[in-house]
Amino acid sequence: MRHAFRHILLLFAASWAVGLPTHRATAQSGTAGQEAGRAAAAAPGADESRYVQRDPRSLTVPRRPVLRKDYVDFVRPLAKGFEAGPDRGPYGPRHVLPALAVYALEGDAKLGEGIKKTLRHFGDWVEKSVREEQGVFSLEGATLSCFAFRELRRRGEMAADDETWARQLLLMLRANQYAWRPKDGLWRGPHHRSQAQGSDHALAAAFCPEEHDALRWLGYADKVWSDWWSFRDVGINDTGYFYSSLGIILRTAELLDRQEVFADPKAREFLFDRILAEITPDGAAVPYGSHGGYDGHAGAAIFALELAARHTRDGRYRWGAERLMNFGQARGFSNNHHHVQAMSMEAVALAGLVCDDSVPPVAPGAGSRLLERREVERLTDQRARELFPEAGGVDCNMIMTPRVMPHKLVFRAGWDPGDMYMLMECFPRHDPLNPTAVVGLERWSSAFAEMASEKFVSRENAVRIDDLSGAAVYLGRKDFKGEKRLPTGWDGMVASVEAFHDHPLATHAVIRVTNYMGYRATHTREVLFVKNRFVLVRDDTTFDDRFRGRVGPVWNTQHIGQPRGENWLNTWFSAHWFQQARLYDNPPWDLLVYHSPQAGRKFEILAPDAKGTLAEPKGGAAATLYSTRYAWEGDVEPGARLQFVQVLLPHAPMKDAAPLADGIAVLADEPGLAAVAVRSGDCTEVAILNPEGRSVDLKTKAGRQVRTDARAAYVALPLEKGRPFAAFDGKFLEVDGRSLCETAEPRTSSGGTRLP
Repeated sequence: MRHAFRHILLLFAASWAVGLPTHRATAQSGTAGQEAGRAAAAAPGADESRYVQRDPRSLTVPRRPVLRKDYVDFVRPLAKGFEAGPDRGPYGPRHVLPALAVYALEGDAKLGEGIKKTLRHFGDWVEKSVREEQGVFSLEGATLSCFAFRELRRRGEMAADDETWARQLLLMLRANQYAWRPKDGLWRGPHHRSQAQGSDHALAAAFCPEEHDALRWLGYADKVWSDWWSFRDVGINDTGYFYSSLGIILRTAELLDRQEVFADPKAREFLFDRILAEITPDGAAVPYGSHGGYDGHAGAAIFALELAARHTRDGRYRWGAERLMNFGQARGFSNNHHHVQAMSMEAVALAGLVCDDSVPPVAPGAGSRLLERREVERLTDQRARELFPEAGGVDCNMIMTPRVMPHKLVFRAGWDPGDMYMLMECFPRHDPLNPTAVVGLERWSSAFAEMASEKFVSRENAVRIDDLSGAAVYLGRKDFKGEKRLPTGWDGMVASVEAFHDHPLATHAVIRVTNYMGYRATHTREVLFVKNRFVLVRDDTTFDDRFRGRVGPVWNTQHIGQPRGENWLNTWFSAHWFQQARLYDNPPWDLLVYHSPQAGRKFEILAPDAKGTLAEPKGGAAATLYSTRYAWEGDVEPGARLQFVQVLLPHAPMKDAAPLADGIAVLADEPGLAAVAVRSGDCTEVAILNPEGRSVDLKTKAGRQVRTDARAAYVALPLEKGRPFAAFDGKFLEVDGRSLCETAEPRTSSGGTRLP
């Protein structure tokens, strides 16, 4: 068992959770805050070079075409020495992939012989595991070995004894692959363990059809395949286990020529279109849920998109793979983390096997998108046994239902290098159970948000509720005891996207969540994403309970600049880390997090130290995530309504961001209405969120008057310079008495030229 369990630990290292403390500290102010600022600036690791003025285009990733040979050349160094057929034991089928990519392209017979030797060593490990441990755990062994056999056959390198041995290997893997422990039966479900068992059976039945039990194997394989194919989706809301499961499915589909996976419109929407839509303009892969670090799943996404492009001839998928690869070429993949880096490079090698250069890349649509997925249902052990009485278990005790639910909101300014991008969580059924959270935010290739790797529940970049009195109804129970942490399988939250409008100037969206975070509360997050400028966020929570609470929007970050205000922080990420490995540097760009000031609210900064207590952020602790919150504390009662308004403003690095914060003015902040003015040079941009569509009359500090009944609006002043405006779902928009639009029925109206 020791070899198998070591393999499990390595394979799923990306799922280790990173928690944040739930204690609380208030922001420093006055002399103490200034002293902390000086200490942070002088601390080890403080980098003055980040404040040097630079062309932000220099921060972005260079773009160039990617052909099959580029993938092969990228992994070519890892093929060195495989002519000798090194013994890599259980990792042989994975480690041989770079050599296989080179061999498939160039046909070096010595390399082919070495590949066979390495796979023979893998077969020896399989036999030993079966003999000594009564089973084998190798999620990828059968499919990857079959890729190698296929390429060797194409070159005429599979002799009769090789074919006999390959057949025996597939039969042994089919008979002995276990899910959790030896002889624990054949499992069901759409996820990695059960899909691996199903794939092993399908491959054995396909390549050994003369075996008397082949039809029975195929029957089981078809059942497991249907556990995902019936829904055209893989029910895991993360970037760790999702790609592990999808990789098995796609490799099986390729080997067995299951064209329906690529031809079916719903499968393309739920799998490949969703992967494509989540890519940032500069080609990064944003992680969420249980993951392997920033961009940690990029290699797997490249393989999926290249394979889809090959079979569908859809150039958008090749274009997306090209962006992901360009990012890896410029920054690396998971540098310094041996396991995740190895998985990334192996997936790139697979892309080198399937890439079809005859499919020309085509840029996807540049707008924002609402993505969807199937509902995930968690089963109790008893319910799993009732639904699948013949199965050894149900993988993760999870299945899917036909219900389609919101997955993510993708806010995109475009696909040009440096365009602003934001990814918002909408899914309330599978980890990290954090709907409305901003899981990704980027500008000029610099990331300002990153989710901790979390398997079950997260409280990041969304409104957090704490019950301070212990009197709140939680999960429907008044007598709930213990930590208020959403349990695995809880299905009480429902998220719905109530509005979504995309326009070349801005995207407006409203997401509503009932039973928010387990409490008797309904939460609405409304967003106006002003493309390549800033984001206006309005959070509105209505309670149906009575307790003393602490409530406020959280923003997690890596660095907090000094000085800071009573209602704003300047933040940035200097590098991307996973566990203790520094993956790569993050380009120097900042994010101002500005909250509409309200009496009775104050900043909390939660910064863990070795004792789990609180400390002010200091330099030299780059891997630490500091959790910040602008919090209100008091008694809530049925019908009580709390609103928080914030502006997320990306900008060039500044030692003192106070002038930038001073350029933001709150024009309105009352339940159901939020409006701000953001000044930059001679331009003042007014953004309005007005979900009730009431007629509002606002004045800027400069005396400009803006009137509208639009549910969301944006206008850049002064208008005389042809600056842009947009009114979403409104009848009129006026500035200083001048009508910009007037219609009989609510509609979206716009004009002017988008700001650079």
